[in-house]
Amino acid sequence: MKVRTLLVGTAIASSILGAVVAYLVLTVPNDLQADALLKAARKEIRAGENDRARRSLSLIVQEYPRTDAAAAATVALVTLADSERQKLLADLGALRSASAAQQKQLAAMTQRLDEIASRPPVIAQAPAKKAPAKRATTKRRSSRRRRH
Repeated sequence: MKVRTLLVGTAIASSILGAVVAYLVLTVPNDLQADALLKAARKEIRAGENDRARRSLSLIVQEYPRTDAAAAATVALVTLADSERQKLLADLGALRSASAAQQKQLAAMTQRLDEIASRPPVIAQAPAKKAPAKRATTKRRSSRRRRH
């Protein structure tokens, strides 16, 4: 019976060790590839290439869903979306203030135009015509000599 117990214990230990080795063989390369993609995506974010970074992060989540990099990529995607949303809100606020300033200018110009239109017309008098200056009359000699 001791041999049988020893064989069963060895079989269980071998199965557990085999499962751990299989898990490591199947997951470690995925973790390494996902981490490499995550580093590349972070570089793209720092470079301001948000569209490329978003594609890389989405690829990590889709291709390597059970890795730590997938969790980090999900957080990075949410953070990226939030920062872009904040930027859009700031741009929208700037556009609204510029639009309000333009509306004020337009209202001021419209009011000025209405004031000008409501004035009575001014009839311009033509300036008095000057008499043309008299020219001194001088006889010009012909440059041709007459033949007699």
